[in-house]
Amino acid sequence: MTTSRRRMLIAIAVTAIVDLTSKIVATVTLHDRSIEIGGGLALRLAHNTGAAFGLGNTLPLGVVFAITLSVAAFIATLGWRDILGPPVVVGVVAGGAFANVLDRLVGGSVVDMIYLPWWPTFNLADVAITTGTFLLAACSLIAERRDHQATAAKREGDER
Repeated sequence: MTTSRRRMLIAIAVTAIVDLTSKIVATVTLHDRSIEIGGGLALRLAHNTGAAFGLGNTLPLGVVFAITLSVAAFIATLGWRDILGPPVVVGVVAGGAFANVLDRLVGGSVVDMIYLPWWPTFNLADVAITTGTFLLAACSLIAERRDHQATAAKREGDER
């Protein structure tokens, strides 16, 4: 197994373990209360039966599960083939996705606990997916710019 694949698998495992642990803690400590942190930020227990932001919450559980599992597997496959971006970043995205899939498999919904008054309640897996996706996009743009600069430099060298 290559180092990049090993790094991706470690990132998947760490991300999933941290997220699932936070969901267990939230379920135990927030079942009968919320914790106001300040500035509108609070910890409140919620259960999301849909996909991202509750979309598809009227679909049968099996459909939502199949879609989210397929997306997680697709991301992991692209990372395994070294197509998507840096292995650790792909692992963070895939780890968040797999954690939500496992949570849905066990409880029929995804445990959310981070509340902002202007945004749907979310969890650490959602933070990992969002942050990782942003980093993958940034890495892609940086790589594209480097390729463009290298091509321009080669043309300039060929013209001399």
